[in-house]
Amino acid sequence: MSKLDGRLPSVRIEIVTSTFVASGVPEGIHDLGRFLENLNNTTMARQITLRTPAIRPLYRAQAQVELEAPLLVRRDEIIFANFEGPHFTHGVVQPARSDIAVLLMAPPFQIQGDISLARDAESTPALQALLQGFFVMRHALVYDADGNALGEGEQIVVNGAAVQMGSASHRRIEPVSAAPARVERVLSTIEADALPEEPAKRAA
Repeated sequence: MSKLDGRLPSVRIEIVTSTFVASGVPEGIHDLGRFLENLNNTTMARQITLRTPAIRPLYRAQAQVELEAPLLVRRDEIIFANFEGPHFTHGVVQPARSDIAVLLMAPPFQIQGDISLARDAESTPALQALLQGFFVMRHALVYDADGNALGEGEQIVVNGAAVQMGSASHRRIEPVSAAPARVERVLSTIEADALPEEPAKRAA
């Protein structure tokens, strides 16, 4: 019989807020289920602790700074988090479930992906219930408000409190093409050319 490996599985998360992105090892967290429990437990501290952390401004991956001390992150500032680690069920039998596509508007992002619901659940009331806390979204695609692709995650945790709007929809806002902007600039030039010229000022 082979000896069991007693080491805990490695876990790392990347937390995205409206202004910063922080990554590190969450203190006391060894699986996704425990991470969700801690995030949704209102009796715990308002901050979660990241060890071996790094932080950078949003949209500036080249500016990452590794910190020499643990980083505290306010959970209510989290928009979503990428989770890298196991998802233990601890032997709990789950009811039959099905995945549905949803679109979430969580400024400055729109997020598209799948959420898991009880098979007979109505999508809109079930989504409304999920938005009361942190929940898992799979096969997530993240876009900016204008529809430009920013990234994707096989398994992310979304803060329902950060979601302004949500719908059980496959659709999303597509990026605006450059053509309308060019047309607007041309029209502005035409309109400016059509304005009467100001009378020439006389020299004193």
